[in-house]
Amino acid sequence: MTDRNIVLFGASRGIGRALAEEYGASDTRLVLCSRDFDALEELCAGIATRGGTAWPLRCDVTDPDDMRRAVDSAREHLGTIDLVIFNAGIDAASWMKDVRTGDWHRIHETNVIAMVSAMERVFPVLIEQGRGVFAGVGSLADVRGFPGSGAYCASKAAVARLLESARVEMRSHGVQILTVRPGFVRTDMTAKNEFHMPFLLSPGRAARIIRRGIAKRKRVISFPLRLVLLTRLVGILPARLFDMLAARARPEQRA
Repeated sequence: MTDRNIVLFGASRGIGRALAEEYGASDTRLVLCSRDFDALEELCAGIATRGGTAWPLRCDVTDPDDMRRAVDSAREHLGTIDLVIFNAGIDAASWMKDVRTGDWHRIHETNVIAMVSAMERVFPVLIEQGRGVFAGVGSLADVRGFPGSGAYCASKAAVARLLESARVEMRSHGVQILTVRPGFVRTDMTAKNEFHMPFLLSPGRAARIIRRGIAKRKRVISFPLRLVLLTRLVGILPARLFDMLAARARPEQRA
């Protein structure tokens, strides 16, 4: 299937930037959204030198007005929207002994509520068109609550259920909902991790896998395979065994 007119949130770095470069190398028209407008301008210029077409839009996904303006601008540039990719997300270590409501609110506001905000503004457009795809980027971390990552894991578990519910409901409106569940990808966000990240992928490799999955309209795009299988095993472990193994894998850092 052809996805020519694409809106990408969280496009300035990491997986989002790699996706923009991946799609920008083909016959597509991209609207790229991020808070980092300078990075977007540089990215769009690079896409243009390769014959692609991309417009940069400054957008804070946690600001409802920014989201409304982004979707309105995307419609002006593209006319119709074939594909929306919501890739924006943040992470931070969140040990429960130091739990702070503000930290959790910040992570969930970006990872979950902002995705709902995108849906609120995009779904009416796709329903009016009678077609379109919305792909939300979650994580394999949605499978359990891992030590030091409670806020992130909880947010990605919420994303998984949000997209699942939307997938079932939006079918009757001609709108397809896809869930993207990457493992560890080499980005600025994962560079802060002090623990071992098995089967670490480059952003370019991740982008190619995601693009193929979207083209095939896979409902759930989980990768890499070895980590998918490992997380499935982790997901069915008895609580006692999971607690023991998880604590060993990432022991709490003592002051």
